[in-house]
Amino acid sequence: MANLKDGVYQGQGSGNRGEVKVSVTVKDNKITDVTIDQQDETSGISTAALKKAPKLIVEHQSYNIDAVTGATISFQAVQKAVKDAVSKAGDPSGLDKKVDLRNTEKNDNGKDYRNVNPDDLQFEDQTDILVIGAGAAGLSASIAARQKGAAVICLEYTSSYMLSDMTLSGGYYNAGGGTSLQKAQGIADSKENWNNYLKAVGQGYEDAGMRETIVEHGAEDYEWLAGEVGVNFQEVQEIGNEEAMKDYATPAARSHLTVEKSGYGLSKPLYNKAKEVGTKFIFNITAENLITDENNNVVGVHTNKGNYKAQSVVIATAGFSRNKEMLKSFAPDFAVGESYGSIRQMGDGITMGAEIGAKLKDMWMPIANSIGTQSGDNVCIGPLCTAWTKPYIWVGTDAKRHFREDMYFEYASKKIASLDQGYVWLIFDEGMANEMPAAFSAPAPSPHLKREVEDGYFKKADTIQELAQQINLNPEVLEQTIKKWNNDVTKGEDTEFGRQKDLTAFKAPFYAAKLAPSTPDMAGGLAINTKAEVLDNFDHKINNLYAAGSTTGGWRGMTYPGCGMGITNAVVFGKIAGESAATNVKVEADTSSAASQS
Repeated sequence: MANLKDGVYQGQGSGNRGEVKVSVTVKDNKITDVTIDQQDETSGISTAALKKAPKLIVEHQSYNIDAVTGATISFQAVQKAVKDAVSKAGDPSGLDKKVDLRNTEKNDNGKDYRNVNPDDLQFEDQTDILVIGAGAAGLSASIAARQKGAAVICLEYTSSYMLSDMTLSGGYYNAGGGTSLQKAQGIADSKENWNNYLKAVGQGYEDAGMRETIVEHGAEDYEWLAGEVGVNFQEVQEIGNEEAMKDYATPAARSHLTVEKSGYGLSKPLYNKAKEVGTKFIFNITAENLITDENNNVVGVHTNKGNYKAQSVVIATAGFSRNKEMLKSFAPDFAVGESYGSIRQMGDGITMGAEIGAKLKDMWMPIANSIGTQSGDNVCIGPLCTAWTKPYIWVGTDAKRHFREDMYFEYASKKIASLDQGYVWLIFDEGMANEMPAAFSAPAPSPHLKREVEDGYFKKADTIQELAQQINLNPEVLEQTIKKWNNDVTKGEDTEFGRQKDLTAFKAPFYAAKLAPSTPDMAGGLAINTKAEVLDNFDHKINNLYAAGSTTGGWRGMTYPGCGMGITNAVVFGKIAGESAATNVKVEADTSSAASQS
């Protein structure tokens, strides 16, 4: 039990953007108040976490809380600062008790909700359309359905729309065919050219109908986002495999970046629009089963807070990049590292669909065969190595290089997966550490990697031998590897693998981070048609069920087209799902009306 002296104490903890400073009030051996005095965390993404952390710490009398906040590092920075503060008040024993507030356990009491009589169930509420998930697909579906006149309830298992993969993304939307921003930048493109590019990178692995639907609607949905929804886009960048595919399609920049340079610039306007048009949101609720009637028609959703009835259901619950067991079964390369997507990517919607006979498609396929390194609990970031201008190499568990490191990330991921234990060590020096956070993708690391080193996710040493000992590599071999690299670059040539970029020599101090195949989410899931109707194993639609986003498979081909394509797929098919679900409601209403009049 804690033995603390009453008073107000100050503490600090390292966050993503520097130190978070707090004042903690202690009375009668309890924490009675936590006030954040100073913080420079990312506005929007961290706002909810910083607001929630002090309340939870006081409520649970603990600075060791696991909670789904969408900004894990910022939340933990507050907890570290509180720990620092109360340690100055005396003995804080007991205030470090583990509190797990993450709702990951399924609670269906073993009941089967398939092929039931709906009249035998009690429903908490009913509506025209239930949308499961408040990410890019779910919000787009909600808006489209409301604009068709349907009543919509959106169920979200976290506490905020801010916890989606879209929010954690870099803020890109991928569109070709001649958007207004492409034209403003003088970029020549057409739908035919974009389609040719997608066919080239897809290599026939993509669903042709889904590809053509994205090409048909991608540019107009960009205009919808920029105009009606109010997303502020800054510029178009060429971040894909366009140059490698120039024999098939004229290269063109298609990755449209938000002014915020963050997914927050997409998620906030979409949520605000969904609220504006009248979507009803229920947060902190977990969908667990689809409810079907005797004819396997979907009639609602069973949740951890009761049953909800609807004429149409849209699944937009994300993929399964955080579910290690599903990854081991379908995509074992990605079970080694961590996902840099939302913590909610557990494959719930895919499982719910499969339980009622939905067909699964491309379960082995990631949204992007990327690479990432863990920088915190449930946090993974991607090093933008091809843009680095300071020295770095990748070494395997044998402390040796195995291939050139400046290749396209899709190829690098597969190369790394083929090595012993499926990962490499990213070795770099203070040159890149001082260029943080620009050297890594969102969520960006702390300045100079201070927090990552403090927390033990990144290693730092003054000598190569000391660094090797920290990461359990042979010191002599690693020293020889670094020495050869330095000798080569002084001559201006990588004699081992012919790397062309960043031929610069290492200088102390040195850093290391474990680098493994990673992805923002998986791109396999429920099979749908171009109306976003979920299909069964005989390719027949399952009545009243729709899906969009990374809950679905088929939209991506062999190689990822470029930054923002996952968001584009979610928005395009999210809108289609909402429109189809609303049309289904009208058809059912008309049918019911005709039946009642006969």
